[in-house]
Amino acid sequence: MTSAFRVLLSDSSAPENFTAELSFSALTVDKKLNAAGAATVTIPLDSYLSDVVTVEPAESLLWIERGGELIFGGIVWAMQGDTASNTATLSAGDFHSYYARRVIAVTSAEFIAEDQLDIARGLIEYANGVTDALTIVGTSATNTSGVTRTIRYPKWQHHNVATALEQTAMVNNGFDFYYDTYYVAGVPTVELICTYPNSGTATDIVFDLDAHIERLSFTIDGSQVATQVHSLGAGEGPGHLHSVLTEEGSTLLQYVFSADDVTDPAELALRGNRQLALRREYINSVTAVMRTDIEPTPDAYGVGDLIELRASKGLLDIAGSFRIVEKNTSFTANQEVVTVTLADAAAFAVIV
Repeated sequence: MTSAFRVLLSDSSAPENFTAELSFSALTVDKKLNAAGAATVTIPLDSYLSDVVTVEPAESLLWIERGGELIFGGIVWAMQGDTASNTATLSAGDFHSYYARRVIAVTSAEFIAEDQLDIARGLIEYANGVTDALTIVGTSATNTSGVTRTIRYPKWQHHNVATALEQTAMVNNGFDFYYDTYYVAGVPTVELICTYPNSGTATDIVFDLDAHIERLSFTIDGSQVATQVHSLGAGEGPGHLHSVLTEEGSTLLQYVFSADDVTDPAELALRGNRQLALRREYINSVTAVMRTDIEPTPDAYGVGDLIELRASKGLLDIAGSFRIVEKNTSFTANQEVVTVTLADAAAFAVIV
């Protein structure tokens, strides 16, 4: 079954050109919604690539195929080895981890009454436009949300690009993003994909504890519930930008949310509303190890998808709509294991 996976290297100076294929004994790929994903690959320590090709953290790019399709692309940030076991483990982050190492500092970035999806792509274009930038991530999509916003990133504040993108997405009536990795005529290609609305991609997939799930763990947590959110923006003292949002008719539970970079009241309200949506109910968080030998197979679902979850056992009684917020694929000892993390779809509802 090892033929189902391939691990390939390229260099950041020519990311589209593969330089080596790695033999491996184990790998994991972890994809997350609106956040940086990661991968690890365990290879023989005595692997020999060539006189000119080696693994160089922060310069080598790692690509992983499953069944001939790219499922991961990113940057090798670390390598750890052990001579006793003759193994080395490569740790990589997807391309969002690259933007976590980029700041808005050369010139200010300013978006005035622009569609929020264009703002997201504009942040990547800003990062791509700086000298010596890694420019493999494309922004050719033209879809829009119909939601316009005004956001300013002064260069003297040195905003982190990845954080700015995450904060732009995580608002009431916001959007989702991910980095799509695929082949075009055999060339690895990466595109920033923004989807709207952020309530998820509806599917007809059902995950049933009695059929599709090998084992399941869950947490029902009310410790973070808030029915009133106080959002604090820029400024201090009496001039401190402040927004209050309340879920009427519920026991008062208050939460203070800080966004000290925000100077626009409308933007602050959008972010505060998102916090209220996330916190107004207790959170059902479920982690499920999926069967891979029956439908739906792992390639049928991904992060962002809405599925129906059915799980009933004693005190556990869940039947409803959930969102895949993380998908972990591991392969070792000729066995593939897929684990998904699910969040209650109600946490993504838009407050109107």
